[in-house]
Amino acid sequence: MNGATWKRWAIAGIAGAMLAAAPVYGPAIVDSAKGGTAMAAETTAAAQRTISVSGQGTIAIQPDIAYVSFGVSTKGKTANEVQTANATAFAAVEKALKEQFGIAAKDIKTSGFYVQPEYNWSDKGQSTLVGYTADHTLTVSYRDLNGIGKLLDAVSKAGANRVNGIQFGTEKADAYEIQAIEKAMANAKLKADAIAKAAGRSVKGVLHVQHGSVNSAPPQYYPLARAESAADAGGASTSVQPGEMEVTTTVSVTYEMQ
Repeated sequence: MNGATWKRWAIAGIAGAMLAAAPVYGPAIVDSAKGGTAMAAETTAAAQRTISVSGQGTIAIQPDIAYVSFGVSTKGKTANEVQTANATAFAAVEKALKEQFGIAAKDIKTSGFYVQPEYNWSDKGQSTLVGYTADHTLTVSYRDLNGIGKLLDAVSKAGANRVNGIQFGTEKADAYEIQAIEKAMANAKLKADAIAKAAGRSVKGVLHVQHGSVNSAPPQYYPLARAESAADAGGASTSVQPGEMEVTTTVSVTYEMQ
């Protein structure tokens, strides 16, 4: 085979290889491309038929539990002296809680306890030990909200000499959250109906829902610096008003229009 013939065969072989490697667009691939275009168009059309709104639900409720924080504070010359005196006073307070008010042990919680030295400081910055202070703080869960004043008077009489405050709450949070969600969904539906009507359409159904956070706004916390028995002073029992709480939640809803 001469040189010219060999070159013709080589060129023909390269051309055949290139034809074999070239992509072939058959009917299946063309149909797939058309299908993708149709899906994109359908998705765009569906998006044009949707409404996204937020809804809020708020309910006002009555608190059903109070967390009352108070304590026994004692002073003395030695750490042992103040700790013993504090334990005696605390035992009397605990007895009043259990026997007079029927409060279970699980609802009486120690939230703080310490014994620490006290010093006097001179103008020259020198310290002199003058004694010790013992402090035992309790948090009591109490469900008779109309009797909180009597409770404060009783523990004051028993030996509690410091009341930190009262926080109101609820033990039915799950049930109230569901009610708030129902109101939020109803609020979202009202908005969606109004938007669809203005657009000359109507709401067909829900496509997507996202639940937001739930907030419980308690009534004011009552700080009280010192326990004093109103009954001992010859007056009526200490008056504490629980007020109302609010439970609020939000939802984000996407509706389909028709």
